[in-house]
Amino acid sequence: MSKFNGKLVVVTGAGSGIGRATSREFAKAGARVVVSDINSDSAKATVALIEREGGTAFPYAVDVSDKTAMADFAADVHTTHGTPAVLVNNAGFTTAGPFLGHTAADWDRIMGVNFWGVVHGSRLFGRQMVDSGHGGRILNITSPAAVIPITLSTPYCTSKAAAQMLTECLRLEFARTKVGVTAVLPAFINTGFYPSAQMVGIEGEMSTRMKGVSVVAAKLVARSPERLGRNIVRIAAHNPAIAPTPFESRIACTAARLSPTGARRAARLMDTETIATVVDRLVPSLILRGIDDVVDRFAQSGQP
Repeated sequence: MSKFNGKLVVVTGAGSGIGRATSREFAKAGARVVVSDINSDSAKATVALIEREGGTAFPYAVDVSDKTAMADFAADVHTTHGTPAVLVNNAGFTTAGPFLGHTAADWDRIMGVNFWGVVHGSRLFGRQMVDSGHGGRILNITSPAAVIPITLSTPYCTSKAAAQMLTECLRLEFARTKVGVTAVLPAFINTGFYPSAQMVGIEGEMSTRMKGVSVVAAKLVARSPERLGRNIVRIAAHNPAIAPTPFESRIACTAARLSPTGARRAARLMDTETIATVVDRLVPSLILRGIDDVVDRFAQSGQP
């Protein structure tokens, strides 16, 4: 029998990508899953998938950056379904563009989702877990970007680094309780994260080309969100402190910690603006437009 059979699991950002896959995998393990997303229709779509697969799930629409909405959400879950055994703080958002191109509002949005959303979820559901006396598991989805600097992603890296340190500190604070806290650092996962990235301070063809490079790279080398969802269920069962996943993420995170200088140098060479700029300079415009059309079709269909 699964460790999570009959247990309550809460997943934020579960309307697509990693959150949807994780919700489905917990449901397959017998858990009752609270599927939350800022988009009500997306949450309901995930629940419908789970129910078709024979699982049990409940949709909620909530903005994780809204502390009042999160408090109401946590209270409703507790009253209606009980205390969760597992919380997966997965909701995330990204921008791409130069630091000086980002406004204070841009920073508020990304920190609100990627950092404050983790704070609100951990605080509210962590309190329920501690008070219940049964403990639980809190899994915060951070990123290798928490330890590896990425050009044109300063707000994203900063928000993930803040969430990473929060998670490591919570691990210490909850050590005397039965609540385990884990930072999950996924990399190279093919989700809708890249197409939905907000381009800031980059206009026109360069913006389109940079996004196309990211999307195609994800489709060519990335793992499936279903693979990561299965990994997250296993991680929740074992309760490690830090869990880079899959294997490529472990290599990247270990290399960054062993050689921060090397990581910075690699980041300068591998960022999407550099690649897009080189392509723009070396390839004639007529051919380049044809390549853009191919990239766009590939991004949409997954086939060249």
